[in-house]
Amino acid sequence: MAHSNYTSSPPLRILVANWMISPPAQRLLDGIQSFAREHGLSWDLEALPIQQTDTMRLALEAERPDGVITGFDAPDVITSLMATSMPTVFLRHGVDEPPPTRRRLSVLRLDFGEVGRVAARHLLERGGFRSFGFVEATHDPSWSASRGEAFHAAVASTGRPFFRLSAAEGVFQASVANRRELSALADWLRALPKPAGVFAATDERARDTLLACREAGLEVPRAVAVVGVNNDEFFCRHVFPNLTSVAIDHEKIGSVAAAELQRLLERRRPRRTAFVVPVLSVEARASTAPISQGGPLVRQALDWIEAHACEGVGAADVAKALRASRSLLDLRFREIGGGTVLGALNDRRLREVQRLLRETDDRIESICGAAGFSDASGLRRLFKRRFGLSMRQWRTKNRL
Repeated sequence: MAHSNYTSSPPLRILVANWMISPPAQRLLDGIQSFAREHGLSWDLEALPIQQTDTMRLALEAERPDGVITGFDAPDVITSLMATSMPTVFLRHGVDEPPPTRRRLSVLRLDFGEVGRVAARHLLERGGFRSFGFVEATHDPSWSASRGEAFHAAVASTGRPFFRLSAAEGVFQASVANRRELSALADWLRALPKPAGVFAATDERARDTLLACREAGLEVPRAVAVVGVNNDEFFCRHVFPNLTSVAIDHEKIGSVAAAELQRLLERRRPRRTAFVVPVLSVEARASTAPISQGGPLVRQALDWIEAHACEGVGAADVAKALRASRSLLDLRFREIGGGTVLGALNDRRLREVQRLLRETDDRIESICGAAGFSDASGLRRLFKRRFGLSMRQWRTKNRL
């Protein structure tokens, strides 16, 4: 519904201070603008890149915008924000504690765990890896750590060794790796049991990983397969081999942040809430081409499971649809460290359970049937075992 009380007045000046140089940041802005248009809001957006901390402080103190959406966590910026009463949505990347609350300030904590889980699923589908690794971003930002932790948890079931290249060890302190840093990354890559599946926190870090593989004499993807994040065309298509990347729904982040800012402009109560950042897709390119003969069959099975798992089907139905034996399918899944067909069915159903818990008020029994489970009690036990929380607790923590 349009809010005519805003459209009849001069446009509101909205300051958006975040990662405004990259294409993902532009998509975040697009999400904010789309929300404003859809709701008949007259907003003029001013975007500031994160490097301009001083400009951000001056904008707050001198221009006094009508509202702010920001991911800045520099102490002087937080101090400036705390000293004002302007409606502010603070984007927090990871699980670190948000700044002190004040009137008309909402905290939207962005959970990037799904990014790591999707990257892991992609590599597990390709299969045949003897080890897995994660390359952090700059000096251990929380959003990078959350991606790595989720990736580690997702590949742990394979029993294969896991290695993390930590920026805290003195590597990757700048946005672009220098020669010393690339050499350190090359040494780290040489030590991984091969073939290795490597997930990098960003496309920039994945690009550096590909360059380091070249320096180390490691063939991609035969020796090392590499996945990045953000699906930035500049990094993904203009590097050899072309980079596979996880595409995040940055427009959705912008839309959710804009909706929260509108709450504050309407003088509704501020909130602290978590938002699981959705993944649009994995754009598969040459850096993760299959290295196992079982990979194509497993990918077909996972595609079928994605489409039909919530229809109450079983492992035998998957085998029948693919015209393969159940034993062959399970063998191919084990070969690539991907568990079993039944495990893949349950993974897909649990993702649907999470979606329904987060987005609806449906009863547990209804969610059970809608997700393809036949036994609500069994679902409760499986959910608690997998996520460490009851379904009710998880819903309370993750509701939008």
